[in-house]
Amino acid sequence: MPSTGPRAPLPNTTHASNLATFFCLSRPSPTRPVLPPELILQILAHPTRWLLTHVGTANAVRVSNKDLPIITLRPFTTVEIKTLRQIIFRFRSKDQGYSWDRMNHGTYGGSWTWFEAVVVRNGKAYSPDGPDLHSALEDKVRKKFELQRNRHAGQGFENYEIVFEDGDPRMTELKSLLSEGDVLQLRACARFPAWFNNVSEAKVEVWCVDDLGKRR
Repeated sequence: MPSTGPRAPLPNTTHASNLATFFCLSRPSPTRPVLPPELILQILAHPTRWLLTHVGTANAVRVSNKDLPIITLRPFTTVEIKTLRQIIFRFRSKDQGYSWDRMNHGTYGGSWTWFEAVVVRNGKAYSPDGPDLHSALEDKVRKKFELQRNRHAGQGFENYEIVFEDGDPRMTELKSLLSEGDVLQLRACARFPAWFNNVSEAKVEVWCVDDLGKRR
């Protein structure tokens, strides 16, 4: 279903600011004693202290009768997989606006345009911004997650937001599949020549908790 409104963005904190916060809270002040390390780590595990480790965007594109990677994020590190907490997929899209199947007009039934999140093993090439031009990646696909279908014969662009986070079975499976060097793609898909997936814009964000160790 389309999103009811944009999800409130998380502050873009940094590893350096989290380290500074840790050392500050580890020392006494005139108004408070030293906080125990386990409490400090709980504070830094709050979503407002998460790190934005990956971000990718795509501009307008029209897809027909194929699956097109429109965003390919840089490869994941082992630390990022271990500390992964949330992935946000946002896109604005519609189909061709007509079909012979009038019974499904205005619904999500019988729609042949959609979006997928795809885990690709050992991705060697990526495009951090805009449509991925590497249509013939040699690396094998580990898993495809269907995210959203376009409204059947939709008459206007709609905003969609899909979130993978802790407690979501999709996130659990995705984390179990990821290995160091794997990449995550957002693909715009359309099947049959008369169907078009019209994408106005798209964005993917990956958020990780800061383990305060050395990040690479």
